[in-house]
Amino acid sequence: MGSARECSHNRQSGAMKRIVALGILGLAVLVSCSVKEDRTDCPCWLTVRASYPNEVVSAWFGTHTLFDGLMGEQIDRQVPRGTVDLVASRGHFTVAPGQQMDELFATAMQVDTQCEEAEAIPFLNKQFARIYFVFKEAEEGRLNIRLEAIGNVKGADKRTLEPVQGAFGCTPDDNPDGGYVFRAPRQKDNSLMLNRWTADGEELSPIPLGQIIKKAGFDWNEESLGDIEILADIPASSFQITVMDWQGPITMTVTI
Repeated sequence: MGSARECSHNRQSGAMKRIVALGILGLAVLVSCSVKEDRTDCPCWLTVRASYPNEVVSAWFGTHTLFDGLMGEQIDRQVPRGTVDLVASRGHFTVAPGQQMDELFATAMQVDTQCEEAEAIPFLNKQFARIYFVFKEAEEGRLNIRLEAIGNVKGADKRTLEPVQGAFGCTPDDNPDGGYVFRAPRQKDNSLMLNRWTADGEELSPIPLGQIIKKAGFDWNEESLGDIEILADIPASSFQITVMDWQGPITMTVTI
């Protein structure tokens, strides 16, 4: 998630000596601040330090956008006193039609700005899962069929990182190590499916990926998502699932 330095209301610094004229999105009149006056109504000086290259930062105060899509190793901005919602990210939040989920790393955090100065150092979390799918009975884990992964989530909300409802559909890639692989966004239900067609276009029964993943105990609510490997024994309706997360791989077999 990241870290935020606690407020220090009494510390004097170069920032305290600035003369500030700030119109906070029509919510307040212009305020002139100096060290000789009551500074309760003065804005806070917020510093955001990037943890990764190409990190993008956005911030909100209530329903108002303070800044959107800023990039840099260090971002310094004056913000209202209170609580600022901040999102740092690298990658696209939503999926283009027919595409896999982008490699989105992001975190959402709240920063206490009831002070002269505040600092945030976001730590980006993995917001997608790679799903590896291997057909046990096939050479190199692939069959002469057409596959399409579909679901009801098309990405993440850029402010809350919650799953965004919408059509998702992509063609899995051939995995050089055998089988197939695709990237799925964080899910909020078990709707993820793998549709199948023969080379002649005959539709085969879909594989309920969402249900299989749920039975394996994969948690889509984890702060940082792991990856999933599925070894499918279609004639036996049996699936060996390996969940690969930060605590190490866990393997189990489920039947549908």
